[in-house]
Amino acid sequence: MIKCVVFDFDGTLVKSNEIKRRVFYEVTEDIVDAVPVLDELFSVPDSGDRYNIFDLLIKNLKLVQEVGVTASYLSSLYTKICEHRISEAPEVCGAFNALTELKKIKVKMFVSSATPTNTLQRIIGMRGWSELFDGIMGSPDSKEEHLKSILISNNYSLSEVVYIGDSEVDQKAALLIGCKFIGIGKNWNRFDSRPLVLLDTLEKLIKELKL
Repeated sequence: MIKCVVFDFDGTLVKSNEIKRRVFYEVTEDIVDAVPVLDELFSVPDSGDRYNIFDLLIKNLKLVQEVGVTASYLSSLYTKICEHRISEAPEVCGAFNALTELKKIKVKMFVSSATPTNTLQRIIGMRGWSELFDGIMGSPDSKEEHLKSILISNNYSLSEVVYIGDSEVDQKAALLIGCKFIGIGKNWNRFDSRPLVLLDTLEKLIKELKL
């Protein structure tokens, strides 16, 4: 029986993947040749977190000597813009209803994301969703570490936990830990291999969980 559902955030609960991608280009629009470098970085499935991406951009363009152009500065600007936009972004269809239904039947829920924890907590708070979750986990800890922590602290067996996400990073985290995985997306182009269970939206999640 499923006792715990762990959700990725961007692209799984909220339609924010494209927002986050666009903001990288927006905050670097005044940097010459930033676009082709970002294009190349994003051609890799797991290009790292925001700080890593900006750090690689600066190194590639040899901007270390430029006043005010640092990974820390760009990350801070990026975070500020993303927090506001993602807090108002549309949800993945069925997300709020699924969350409230799971809460009603006392299934524990956690968010596991690569977004920095403080930023993630603020975004979820601005959406009015904080009380729905038993824990909100972000970077610097990895998704595998999140899952391990949830399993150990709650004494769950692997069969009692399901991870839900929209990318290969999510699927790999579940595979490495050994818990069930449910993919989200209209197709599986964000995965290296098609998940055993792939839902278009979260509208049929409760039925799929067989609760």
